[in-house]
This record gives sequence, structure tokens and C-alpha cells, in this order.
Amino acid sequence: MKLRRYAAGLLGLALVIGSVGCGSDGPKTLTLSASTQEFAPEPGLAVTGGAEVYADIPITDTFRQNYADFSLKLLRESRREENNATGNPENMMVSPLSAMLALEMTRSGAREETEVEMAKTLYGELSAQEGKEQLLSFLQNLPREEQAQFHFANSIWFRMGDTDFVPEEDFLMDAAGAYEAGIYGAPFDEDTVRDINNWVKYETDGMIDSILNEIPAEAVMYLINALAFEARWSEEYEKNDVRKADFFPEDGEMQTVDMMYSREGTYLADEMAVGFIKHYESEYAFLALLPKEGTDVDAYVEQLTPEKLVGLIDNAEYALVDAGLPKFKAETDLDLNEVLKSMGMLLAFDENQADFKGMGQSSRNIYISSVRQKTFVEVDETGTRAAAVTSVEPGDGAAPEPDPTEIKTVILDRPFVYGIVDTRNGLPLFLGIMDNPG
Repeated sequence: MKLRRYAAGLLGLALVIGSVGCGSDGPKTLTLSASTQEFAPEPGLAVTGGAEVYADIPITDTFRQNYADFSLKLLRESRREENNATGNPENMMVSPLSAMLALEMTRSGAREETEVEMAKTLYGELSAQEGKEQLLSFLQNLPREEQAQFHFANSIWFRMGDTDFVPEEDFLMDAAGAYEAGIYGAPFDEDTVRDINNWVKYETDGMIDSILNEIPAEAVMYLINALAFEARWSEEYEKNDVRKADFFPEDGEMQTVDMMYSREGTYLADEMAVGFIKHYESEYAFLALLPKEGTDVDAYVEQLTPEKLVGLIDNAEYALVDAGLPKFKAETDLDLNEVLKSMGMLLAFDENQADFKGMGQSSRNIYISSVRQKTFVEVDETGTRAAAVTSVEPGDGAAPEPDPTEIKTVILDRPFVYGIVDTRNGLPLFLGIMDNPG
């Protein structure tokens, strides 16, 4: 993995029993193969499985709409003050793909109404099996090329030693096969904190160096997804393409930023925003949407439906665009508990009613205690590094040439919405709001 330090996404979930339970029998001994990963923490056991293949499963329009719906809700709800644990929503970015992968691993251990709620939150009207298969097909079909390096990793960590928690072997083996997850048993002490953070740092090429400060006494399991992405622009900016410019935040004083100017060939527009798509050397692209003068960026996102988002990409106009994109870097650290509850995932967080019997056995009930996501992105003259999205380019044949007689202008000099998308499916790996790049 040779990723430069530009963008990555990571989400970790702590699945914990309601209170500390110490059994006399100790954990079951699992007979699992040794890890073949370059990173193998000690002490404990590790296992990786051969990946199950889902790449031939077609992505339906229903899945695209539900994925876009989940993405927009995740961004919107994370921006709300009552759901934002950090209290600072500025320059926020989320990774819907990272969140869905970690939550899908978790859903496979849920039962009864807990599983129903999780599946509906993730996949809407699709069945859980259909949603899982298409999510993994989407993941496995993401381009992985020299000019667009995409890397993902999953892991599950469970407590061994002074606990009566016994993980279900079928649950662990399913995670190793379907999600290519590394499985680690560990004592959940200071060494385990170090090992988990080392795994995070390794899998994100050092862009995110930790996800844990400590492990609470009641924690029995962590499920973690990591994404890392790097791609170069299809046409890089020259030195004279970058000039100082004014940026006007919705709150606060005007800022001076490094604005990168270019002429693009794909124009986006709806009744409340204009934008453009800037392509990388592979089948990924940077999407930018600038709300029209007088429209608050959050108000724009609030009314942006999945149909509108997918339609903007599917119906993009081939037109010349004089574009201005500020250089920026952003880091986000989110507690997603309240966000996911507001999206309909309630039972999973209820320490009395949650049902995760498929995950393991314990004298205390198993529930989700914490969902956390960290993201990092940097955009400059050479390209962008961020988590991945897959997009299928519609239709056959070549795209029409832009009309040279009409030139649009989109200068991102006030808060805007952006995403890193896969151009074949038109779905975002990352989705964010840039309030102030200065």
C-alpha cells in the first residue's frame, strides 16, 4: 500500500455488555487459522478468511437511491447541534461507505427487531440479504489502479480472559469471509489499545493514528472499518493556476484562500445550486455543489433528496465550466450514537432490548455502546485522497463534446457541498461540507 497522506476514513464500533460480567468458565477456545496479514498484533489470536466474491451481483437503482439516502442523512444528522458530540460541525465530512461496512458487519450478529431496524436504516426497502450483496458488490468493484489507489480493511476485536463473553464462531468466520475481516482475541488492556491504534495507523497509511484512548471495563468487542484513497487529477493544476482569492463564510470574516482555477467539462445544476465534476485519472471524480446566493448550505443539504443527488450526477450537462476550487484540508471526529438513533436505529443502542445473540453469549445483554467515525481529507494541486465511491458510467459510447460557445462559471468562494464519487455508480465514498478552507 503506497498511499500518500491525503485522505482516509475510519469508523469503529464498540459493542459492549450492559455491565461487567466475569464468568468462572472463561472464554471458549477457538480453532482458527493464523493471520496472513502484514500486521498481526500480539498477544491474542488472529484469523483472516478467503474473501467471498460478490462482484458479479448487479447494483440496482433501488440500492443507489438507498445508499444516497443513507449518505445524506448521515451528513445532515451529524451537522445538527443536538447530535454533534464535538460541538463543532464546521468543515464536516462523513464516509457513508465506511459507516455502512462497519454497521453491516454488526448487523450480521443482530437478531429479531434489532436486525430489522438496522437493515431498514442501511438499505430501506431492500431485504437485508439484497442490501448486503449489493454493498459488497459495490465495494469489490471499486477501481484499484496505480493512478487511483483504494484500500479498505475490516477487523473485529473481542475480549479474552476475565469475562464470560463467548463470541459465536459462525459470526467471526462470516466476518472473515464476507468482509475480509481480521479477527483478534485480546485481553483488552493497554497493550490492546496500542494494538488497535497500530492497526488503524497501518491500514490508513498513518493518516489516522488512533481510534481509542482507552477501553472501558464493560467493552467486549470492537468492529472497525478503515478506508484509504489517493488519486491524481486527470489534469493537474499548474503553478499559475493557483492564486489568492477571497472566501466568504456564512458566519465570520472573509478569508484569503489559495484558489485553484481550471476549465472543466461537466456542469451540475438544480433550482438551488450549481456545480461541477472534476475527474481523476481513474473512474473517480470530485463533485462540488455551490448553493446559490442567499441559500444557506445546511438549508440546501436539508432539501437535497437522494433522487436529486443521484439525478444531478446521472443528468450532468457536458458543458465548459470555468471552475474555482480552494485548496483545503479537513479532519472530522464524530460520535454517531445520536445520529444513528435519529436515522431509525434505536434498539441496537438499548442496553436492555438490543438483541445481538448472533454475535456471542454473555450473562449480560449485548448492545452497541459507541459508534465513532474519524475522517481526513486534503485537496491540492495534484489530487485528492479520501475514501472510496463506485460509479457506473451510464450509456454506451463516448460522451458528447461540450459546446464551446457557452461557458459556465462556478467559483467555490463560499460554503459548498463536496463528495468523492465513483463515476460508474454515481455514489459518494465521502460526502462533506466545506464551511471555511482558510
